[in-house]
Amino acid sequence: MSYARFSRLPGETSRHASTHALLNCIIKEVAIPHDAMTYRWPDRREGLPEHLHGTPLLIEWSASLSLFVMVDRRSVIGSHFYLSDTYLREAGAAGWHAPGMAELISSLLEHCQWHDGTLNRELCDQVVQSQDIMTAIVTHAVEQPRLHPLTDYRCSEQGLWFGHPNHPTPKARQWPPHLLQDRPAYAPEFSATTALHQFSFPMEGLSVQANRLSDLDVLSNVADQTHAEGDERGVLSMHPVQADLFRRDARVAEMIREGIIGDLGQSGWPAVPTASMRTWYIEGHPWFLKGSLNVRITNCVRKNAWYELESTLVIDRIMHRLAQKKDSVLEALCVAQEPATVHWAPTEGDDDLKRWFREQTGMILRENFCQRFSPDRCLLSATLFARDTQLVPMVLPFIEGTTPSDGDRALPSEHRVRQWFQAYLRTLVAPVMGLFFRHGIVMEPHLQNCVLIHDEGMPRKMLLRDFEGVKLTDDKGVDWLAGESLHPRVRKSMTYRREQGWNRIAYCLLVNHVAEAILALSWQRPDLGDALWQDTLDELRRVRQTLEMPTPELDALLAGGDLPCKTNFKLRLMAQADRQAQYVALPSPWQVARAVDREVAYG
Repeated sequence: MSYARFSRLPGETSRHASTHALLNCIIKEVAIPHDAMTYRWPDRREGLPEHLHGTPLLIEWSASLSLFVMVDRRSVIGSHFYLSDTYLREAGAAGWHAPGMAELISSLLEHCQWHDGTLNRELCDQVVQSQDIMTAIVTHAVEQPRLHPLTDYRCSEQGLWFGHPNHPTPKARQWPPHLLQDRPAYAPEFSATTALHQFSFPMEGLSVQANRLSDLDVLSNVADQTHAEGDERGVLSMHPVQADLFRRDARVAEMIREGIIGDLGQSGWPAVPTASMRTWYIEGHPWFLKGSLNVRITNCVRKNAWYELESTLVIDRIMHRLAQKKDSVLEALCVAQEPATVHWAPTEGDDDLKRWFREQTGMILRENFCQRFSPDRCLLSATLFARDTQLVPMVLPFIEGTTPSDGDRALPSEHRVRQWFQAYLRTLVAPVMGLFFRHGIVMEPHLQNCVLIHDEGMPRKMLLRDFEGVKLTDDKGVDWLAGESLHPRVRKSMTYRREQGWNRIAYCLLVNHVAEAILALSWQRPDLGDALWQDTLDELRRVRQTLEMPTPELDALLAGGDLPCKTNFKLRLMAQADRQAQYVALPSPWQVARAVDREVAYG
């Protein structure tokens, strides 16, 4: 096997990538749970090309609409590479045809029969916009062949061309219309570096909350305080788009006219937008800056909610205390500290006004772990297992210490891939399971929350980040809150029922993260995927032995229980907030494969 490569134009690449993300969603969230998917040819093949290679996959979306595509393997959890266009057929139509993205999503919505409530009719536009942005991203990437996404940390944050592989709108961004550009200076995929916008505020109303840091440390690291107009004022940084939205508010505009707020323009430090869009990396700076961004990115409006600003500091304290315990099960745990938040709000006005300003100006300091490990050793896991501009996984040449552009090279040996993956699993599984079962802490180990620390390509540590998303289970984790004086809304935002917690980590770890890693590592060798799933099972069993306590959810999983899968497509379909996400059950990836004939060609 070798890196056989296609030659696709950017528009074709984005069409395939967008379609594949949509297929991933509807297969996992609808077709498998509703038993509407089979690996077989349709009864009638009119309109299909004569020669299609791979395994046929048929989805009976409704009594009147079917989808057909060729895939590289049979997967009980719906994890495939797609080998053909996607074909659509409505009842009574003369034959199959390959629709454009707009027609595909419109047909799915029109024939959708398994939902309750009003459908989000904007979803079609969001899917198309996501694809259009992908086209611009790929066009830029093709023009910059030397900027390889797995070169270092910055490149990995800015090289996630296609976003979340199990999301219907992975690159949708609802920027204000007047800020839309083909290659905006604040979009990471265009190799952007941009100066942060800065505002000055009266020190009265400026709030610094910190663990293990002084107020002066926080302020000097959140913005360039040399721009303050005297000792009685402080400066805060803001995302350029957030600053534009902030200034347009009538209350803010009046305060600027009156000199209460000083608009300092883009006078801040040159910063690099990361894949999350609102977290900024400044080379050599000890902290990432995570601010609000009142723009919908994929599922959510990305703002720092007031209760999340508070809960972040609580989780930072918990993680600091946990590190002092030296739990041997958590020996591999590595997290990015988030020890400070800062915001400004007027001292006069009602609570709603103060809360609005707090959420608009709020900033979180997150440890710049590149100073601990060096940027050359840090890679975003989401990009590590992602595709290049020709939809080829980038991880395989990374394992070999080469790049896909090195030519027609042989794939790394299966032994080498398994050795690498086993090392990767050792950095990831034990900390996540140990936190949950021993301490009631739910971290979200999805691909974009994990940063691999490697030595010349070999996995050494996994850094987990994003304290905003950490939850505490109501049976054990809430014990960490003893002694904390919390607003009831803050406490509620931090607490999960145990079942919720397990669903979240099992989905993030196994469906979002490990399944994508296995798919990328077994490119062109689907049988290798089975071996990698076995390696995953072996690691889960090893970790189970070290936990030395009851682990009923893990035991059920090891016995062949289902996997929870978050419903990203259904969430957008119903225009619901991310916190309302539900889960469906996917069969165990370790269940014994049914004895079936493998159809490999049509003709």
